[in-house]
Amino acid sequence: MKAYFYRLRFVVSVIVATVLPILITGIVLQKAAEQALLDEKKQKLIAITEQMDFALTQTYEEMIADMGGTNASREEKIHLLNSKLEPLTNRIAAAHPGIGVGYYAKDLDAILTYGPDSESLHVGKSIAPDHPGREVLKTQQPDVVIGQQVRGNIMNAMIPLIRDGDIIGYVWANELMSSIDVQLAGMRHSIYIILGIGCIVAAVVSGLLVHRLEVILAEIKSGLKRLSYDLSFRMKRLEGEPGEITGAINKLASDLQASRSHTETMMDSMENGVIALDQDGRLTAWNESATNLISLPNEARGEQYERVFVHSPVLLDMIAQALQNAEANRELEWRHPHSERGLLCIKVSTSTWKDMMDQILGVIVVLEDRTEWKQMEARLAQAERLAVIGEWATSIAHEVRNPLTSIKAFTQIIEEELPDKHDSREYTGIIMEEVERLNRFADDLLLFSRPSEESHVWVNLEQVISRSIKLVQRNATQKGISIQSKLLGNLPPVLASPELLTQVFLNILLNALQSAPAGKKIWLETALSADHISVHVNNEGPAIAKENLYMIFEPFFTTKLTGTGLGLSISQRIVQAYGGHISAENIEGGVRFTIDLPVRREGEGI
Repeated sequence: MKAYFYRLRFVVSVIVATVLPILITGIVLQKAAEQALLDEKKQKLIAITEQMDFALTQTYEEMIADMGGTNASREEKIHLLNSKLEPLTNRIAAAHPGIGVGYYAKDLDAILTYGPDSESLHVGKSIAPDHPGREVLKTQQPDVVIGQQVRGNIMNAMIPLIRDGDIIGYVWANELMSSIDVQLAGMRHSIYIILGIGCIVAAVVSGLLVHRLEVILAEIKSGLKRLSYDLSFRMKRLEGEPGEITGAINKLASDLQASRSHTETMMDSMENGVIALDQDGRLTAWNESATNLISLPNEARGEQYERVFVHSPVLLDMIAQALQNAEANRELEWRHPHSERGLLCIKVSTSTWKDMMDQILGVIVVLEDRTEWKQMEARLAQAERLAVIGEWATSIAHEVRNPLTSIKAFTQIIEEELPDKHDSREYTGIIMEEVERLNRFADDLLLFSRPSEESHVWVNLEQVISRSIKLVQRNATQKGISIQSKLLGNLPPVLASPELLTQVFLNILLNALQSAPAGKKIWLETALSADHISVHVNNEGPAIAKENLYMIFEPFFTTKLTGTGLGLSISQRIVQAYGGHISAENIEGGVRFTIDLPVRREGEGI
């Protein structure tokens, strides 16, 4: 509403500024034209009186003497002079329609003649004492007077008749003001029409110019708003001076884009994500790392952070504190679900963005991906725990094996002394089976504690995987589960123990067989990168609970009713001994175990 009021005020101001000078000029011109018309009338009447003065070649006395009326009465003399002068005044009046002319005699104090004939009723009359003609007779000076006189409201031009130095009367020429007013009214009407047309044209032209100016300003304003978040945009080239403005803006945008491109190149080369917000909380820029970490779309540029990070309360709170209180947050971890990489651990820090005058321009948010670091930290902690447990397991294995050997020997002696059909042989058999189970458990403990003591050779990974699949194929067939493999050819050999690697794949395949329901499938894939080989063992079936994903590699951890909980921990321990790592993740419709083994050149040790 406020913008509309300002726009309306601007339009009215422009129209007034355009129309008002025209109106003032028209009024001045009207006054000047009216005065010019009156002056022209005056000059015309004066010219007629001069013509009449020139036409009177004799004095009144001489004219009366020629007609033999020297001793005549006043009325007779007036009649004689009228008969002499009337034809002259009638001709002059006929030559100038609407003009009244006549002669006045001072000595007779009477109007001698008054043309045209319609005004002859005034002949013989004296003018009033206050008639301006009296002043002409007195001052002997010409005069033009407008007002109520003998004929009515007239413009009357009078000049004295001076003969031989004496004033004998005066001559006049007049025009009714009603006739002049008609001419003035016609002239005013024409001027008013011209002024009206001029004002309308000026108002229309001004309105069109203002509208055009508004269109140009709106286009420039829209372009500037677009440039505030997209410097690649270029404004349309306009005609005339607006074109110079848009050209200058486009040039400035190009320079800013070049400068920003340099800055963005530096920002994009950073591993950490960087997001810049203005002081109103709108996203203005971010680098490629930020896009990869939190999937920022291009449409987010210029949007309020509350809308962009609506599902991230931690980030919302940090940005709000930085904007409102100019506070910086350090070392705050944020768990962010990524569409492809799963749950990411991101260290978030914010700082205020200030100019050289220490004025706050906005907020800078720095995102550091700590996911791999956290995973490595977890692996290191797990390796340390496994190492401690390994030492402990070695002691247990040695301590258990000695009494087991004695128990087994004495049980065999007792069994040999018992008759073949003795009932106690059943119990000695159970003792022997349990002793063997404990021996296997001790072997597992020793394998867990000292996997790297096995001999290492260059191993063909494809052969190890194929052999492991054959060992579990029968169990898979019995359960109705298909095992498929998609292995890359010409994989580089790995330095390891083939028996221990086989044990690793057997443990993971058996775990997959136990987890996959009947009729499902297991498939293996390999991938090669610059420094390691990845083997993915996938199985269809239920997912692993999130809280158990990192616990399944802990010794003695199991969710099964039977088992020691050492299979996956031993496999992890073996692979870690070769510089690799095993990880588990839930995928769509199942679970994936990934075995990463380092690629080594011959001559390199573990």
